[in-house]
Amino acid sequence: MSTNELIIFGVVIASITIVFFVILHVFRSKQKESIAALEDEIYNLKAKIIDQEKIIKHATNSTGGRLALDQIKKIESLEAEIKRQKQRVKNAKAIAQEAHKVKSDFFSNIRHEIRTPMNSIIVFAELLVEESKVPKMQNYAKNIYNAGKKLLEMIDDIIELSKVESGTFTLEEKPVDIKSLIQNIVKAQREEAMRKGLELTLDIDDDLPESLMLDESKIEDIFTNLIENAVKFTERGFVHVKLEENGKDIVKNSVNMSLTVEDSGVGISDENRDKIFEIFEQSGQKETTAGVGLGLSINKRMAKQMKGDIFLDSHIGKGSKFVFSVVGVEVVLLSAESKDFNADMIDFSLVKPEGGAIMVVDESTDVRNVVRDSFFESALKVLSFDNPRDAIDTLKSTQVDMILIDIDMLISDDNAVSKILKGISSAPVVTLTEKRIKDVDLRGSAAKIAGHLKKPLLKSELFKISLHVLNSSKDAPHRLISDDESSFEHLDKAQIERFFALAPKKLNGLYNHSSTTNDLGTIKLFAEELLNLSLECDIQELAQYADELLVKINLYEIDAINKMLHQYREKISQLKKSVV
Repeated sequence: MSTNELIIFGVVIASITIVFFVILHVFRSKQKESIAALEDEIYNLKAKIIDQEKIIKHATNSTGGRLALDQIKKIESLEAEIKRQKQRVKNAKAIAQEAHKVKSDFFSNIRHEIRTPMNSIIVFAELLVEESKVPKMQNYAKNIYNAGKKLLEMIDDIIELSKVESGTFTLEEKPVDIKSLIQNIVKAQREEAMRKGLELTLDIDDDLPESLMLDESKIEDIFTNLIENAVKFTERGFVHVKLEENGKDIVKNSVNMSLTVEDSGVGISDENRDKIFEIFEQSGQKETTAGVGLGLSINKRMAKQMKGDIFLDSHIGKGSKFVFSVVGVEVVLLSAESKDFNADMIDFSLVKPEGGAIMVVDESTDVRNVVRDSFFESALKVLSFDNPRDAIDTLKSTQVDMILIDIDMLISDDNAVSKILKGISSAPVVTLTEKRIKDVDLRGSAAKIAGHLKKPLLKSELFKISLHVLNSSKDAPHRLISDDESSFEHLDKAQIERFFALAPKKLNGLYNHSSTTNDLGTIKLFAEELLNLSLECDIQELAQYADELLVKINLYEIDAINKMLHQYREKISQLKKSVV
């Protein structure tokens, strides 16, 4: 088979795949609409039955007999219609599920058959580029190579989307050096940025842990797509990339992470901003009409599977800002199985040099010895126990500054040990574990958990956490926003009534749109309108809430923004109760 025939075959296969996918996607959409319409019809029929029952009750109380009998027949007829409509809904759902299964089976069966000829096209085109001595032929070969790569990427995108929609999408978590990952991605884009004269910068938060438990391929795909798009669709100016920590949960050993990619490109209109994450949709701008509109749609679905999301803030002529945020990412705990390059340089005498005592409770002699030996030349005394009972007896008469305890001991007997520890000592607790923290239920723990260490213990990790806990006791844990409920009882009834009279027109639409789309531009408009209305009605509590929300928006603290949006309904509910 010649190169031209291979190319034609690859293009035909890719075209058939795309057309098939589009047809199935449209079919499923119509099926969903049909099911929704049938369910609405059932709802309306039920409402009619309720009305007929009221008529019967009225007829029985007045004229009785014949009229009541006629109404009963109408109800029976309506109930029979409901049964028929329910069967139609059931059949429609079965058809939609079967169509989805057909699509999934199709992609599963032909995946390798599609990729094999496409890979051949790419390989032969690459060979032609290297071996051809004629510049014109080299250009032809380069075009074939680039087109083949794009087709292969498109096919991979379609297959990936099929997995997400069919529920076969799975996360394969492993330790990822997140800082090196983002540095390599940005580095790969520097050549293109320099060619276009763009300022490409990277800012990495020092507080972000080095290693996180993530699906590396999927995180890399999201990072790459957002940064690559920013460079591709920005003709002049800058692309700023920022990776940061947005809160942490020490007990769960997790952090919230966000990637912000900001550019000075053409921007996206309000109309197209709502469509940018939809399948087969583009921004509509001349400068950004590349591809088939799958990348961002898949990325957003991936993000949601990871308990995250992707947000967009963009305006025509002012550039775009994409924020990928994911919550509850597990921090990788290092152990002695990793090489401890700094072991000989660690000076444990720097930990609480004024002296004190720490306690280690673990059945393992090796663990207790590592702790004891590490602090041997420090000013800290180490109290060592192999069971929690003796440790608790000692704590009744001895004050310690930190407790290191095996995590299984801590939560044994329905957290009895953690509750006793809390009752007799205020010392921060560091757990010692051989497993992932996400596999341990710490919800009932009463202990003041300050961190976790992986066994076998790594001296450098023991030093870091000891230094943090004992030398930085004044540091307060990170908090997003207060959960305290506001009180509106002091407000005049007229103030509240005026607020609720104006809110439907000024706020409700913006709030509903903000909650469903997570569009930062809309959320900002909502916060600004809420601030103005609160000041107009002299409701200081809501004005303070709106002002704090604007601060979070300006700082792009996505988790705090989401939490505050959820709190808004509670505040409005409290405001209504205050006038009842």
